[in-house]
Amino acid sequence: MRIRTILMLAILFSAGLPVAGWSEARASQPFSSPYRWATQTGSVSGKISAVGTDSFSVDVQKSQEPVSLKFLIDDHTQIDGKLKVGATATVDYRTEDVNNFAVRVVVHPS
Repeated sequence: MRIRTILMLAILFSAGLPVAGWSEARASQPFSSPYRWATQTGSVSGKISAVGTDSFSVDVQKSQEPVSLKFLIDDHTQIDGKLKVGATATVDYRTEDVNNFAVRVVVHPS
């Protein structure tokens, strides 16, 4: 009877070690935002319809309907050319949460 008890405890103890090690490894990883997975990228071309200090808008055709997309400009945005209303531009962007951040903007000469 004692041998059976010792054997059961040894099996249970050895089965619990991998689970405890896995839990500790997961707990040591830094917290990551759930929004990190929601980041998407894309590219559009169209006419610039508005320009602000930290954003601009581009009118694009989407399913036969014109749509105005607003892009935020940050320190990492690369802009080739001058943003001005009426110019045609190609915008590479990333979407985080509900905001479109311009990654690279190429303004095409008229």
